[in-house]
Amino acid sequence: MKTSAEFPEPSFFFQKWEAYLEAFTQADYSTLANQFHYPVSILFDNPLILLDEASFIKSLKFIREHKLQPGYSYSKTNSIQLVKLTEKTCYVDVVYSRYNQYNESIFQGRGLYFFQKINEVWKIQINMPIS
Repeated sequence: MKTSAEFPEPSFFFQKWEAYLEAFTQADYSTLANQFHYPVSILFDNPLILLDEASFIKSLKFIREHKLQPGYSYSKTNSIQLVKLTEKTCYVDVVYSRYNQYNESIFQGRGLYFFQKINEVWKIQINMPIS
């Protein structure tokens, strides 16, 4: 029987989030794609279910290049909290800001990023923007 001691420390998930954010900022789509279990659900007003890495990259590239605020340059984490659901599922509740090249805040958002442990590997499976 597994014990809760086998569940990673919050910093493990915070580092995964920061790696995701850095890859997003750099438009490093292959690194982003490797951080997810498939199928991936992105729960916008009209949810997307992306069955594989190719559909994920295509969708995320479109979102990043056409749906972000004009002048987007980079993102930073404002706050992050881990919520453990089971020994194999949790989410991080993240508040983040987007900035332009002049270091001016152009957007603040919040999202829930659900991690699942599959085949001993923790990756994101659901992305749910809140605002």
